[in-house]
Amino acid sequence: MNIPASVRNYLARKGGQYKVYAAPAGQSFAEAVRAARVPVQKLVRSVVLKDGATYLMAVYPAAHRLDLATLNSGARRNFAPCSVAEANGLLQDCDAAAAPPLGAAYGLKVIVDQAVEDLDEVYFGAGAVNLFLRANGEDFIRLTDGALRGHRISNPVAKAVAPQESGRETMKRQVEKVSTLPPMPGIAIQIVKLRNNPYANANELSAVIEQDPSLTAQLLRYAASPFYAYQGKLTSVEQAIVRVLGMDFVMDFAFGLSLGKSFRNPKDGPLGLDNFWRDALYVAALTQALCNNLEFSRRPAPGIAYMAGLLHNFGFLLLGHLFPQQFERLNKAVAEQPERPVLELERELLGVTHTELGLWLMDSWNMPKEIVETVREHHNDEYRGDYAIYPNLVNLANRLLKRFGIGDAASIELPNELLDAIGIDEVQAEAALGTVLQMREGLQFMARKMAA
Repeated sequence: MNIPASVRNYLARKGGQYKVYAAPAGQSFAEAVRAARVPVQKLVRSVVLKDGATYLMAVYPAAHRLDLATLNSGARRNFAPCSVAEANGLLQDCDAAAAPPLGAAYGLKVIVDQAVEDLDEVYFGAGAVNLFLRANGEDFIRLTDGALRGHRISNPVAKAVAPQESGRETMKRQVEKVSTLPPMPGIAIQIVKLRNNPYANANELSAVIEQDPSLTAQLLRYAASPFYAYQGKLTSVEQAIVRVLGMDFVMDFAFGLSLGKSFRNPKDGPLGLDNFWRDALYVAALTQALCNNLEFSRRPAPGIAYMAGLLHNFGFLLLGHLFPQQFERLNKAVAEQPERPVLELERELLGVTHTELGLWLMDSWNMPKEIVETVREHHNDEYRGDYAIYPNLVNLANRLLKRFGIGDAASIELPNELLDAIGIDEVQAEAALGTVLQMREGLQFMARKMAA
């Protein structure tokens, strides 16, 4: 990938000497930094902030965390990070994840953290995730002339008590203790078996659900709600299934509710239960809808696809359940730095990712290989291994929903390679998205119940 034209033209106007460092394509920003051998202590990050109609690019060391409270106090404003989609729109030909500190090239005001001024040389993203530039201190000042300077707007990221790898191993040992892992509820296990049985009927499903009085009551209450406008009287789960809700919906609803009871996590924040279940249900529904647009010969089992979408981020639930302090730290970091990929933040703060935690949980629950591979690979655009259709579909669903602030995809782009691997085109993907967006009211209701 070449340096974007806006960056090249700006560098040419400003003059100076710049060295380019490149990493293989298809990596996250953090992975590219390591592959290009960029010294993190001299790397700076840029993030676009917004207050109403006013934009500001903040430039600070990559080893620091942006201090929005201090910045806003000094500026007497209420800046907050832009959404990834809005930042990409402002930066035109650049990827917001690798935004160069060249706000003037895009008509943006810039503020440079005081700590950056102390560096004798500076490395920064060149506008493409796998490309970096190095400039000496004098040239960097020339590049950012006109910026606000002399402000302390970031703080060093607190180091973990133990080294990252040691912390990772400690967490893994705790996760692998069978006694600490929440077991899959018996009702959920029975529903999985019914899902895999093409001859399962409403009588069998209702018998499973009616083992749990609270689950039974919620389903009957939902079936009798104004949302469905059913005029008759429902006295059993079987009637609710046959006359109102249908087998697929009741399986999904009961499965999610039963699993949710295993975890006691905070409700608030981007990773809290409210957003977790909203994201899980939207991704599950869209993954299933995308399946329906595939040729029959390539179409995976829709029920397994739905389950893959529902469970792909269960590592977040396990993190909050077993490690509440680490979860709180990550939840706060995601809220403060929404432009950064969540995997990058996890490796930086925890030394372990939600995909790894989720994988340990799925193994403990003896989930099907399709689900295990989805949990492991749903952020990997290039995964083409066994059962790849499932993580690829979940990856695509996350990218489509990211446009609406749903899910944890690092980008809203739809790579042609990913579409080709699935066997779907962009028009079909958009059509599936439109179908799911029409289900918003029902999905929001389910999410509230599962987060309660």
